[in-house]
Amino acid sequence: MRACPTCQAVTIGLFRKWLSSPSLPAYCSVCRSYSHAHRTSGGVGVVVAAFVIAASGIAASAWQALLPLLTGVAVAVSFYAWHLHRIELEPLAPAQVSLARKTEAMGGVALLIACLLN
Repeated sequence: MRACPTCQAVTIGLFRKWLSSPSLPAYCSVCRSYSHAHRTSGGVGVVVAAFVIAASGIAASAWQALLPLLTGVAVAVSFYAWHLHRIELEPLAPAQVSLARKTEAMGGVALLIACLLN
């Protein structure tokens, strides 16, 4: 569980933090505020994890062994989990949540129209 950035009550689960975004924020049941984990810092963990898995796959192929790949996957998953754990939650105003939801809905409608007209 993680602490709410507004009231510091420990009410937000790690999975909820991982899925949080401005359009689908984590919700604190104590102070009724919204927060999210900023995605730009979360992308670094994905890039590093992908690089480690790719490098370990190349090493496994060169050495004709499965152990380097399994080791690389374990290192990548633990690095990503550590990186996700250290990202702080940022508070969001209800107006920001509303705007993000409208923007995402319009993007979905535009994608649906593009798919239907194709």
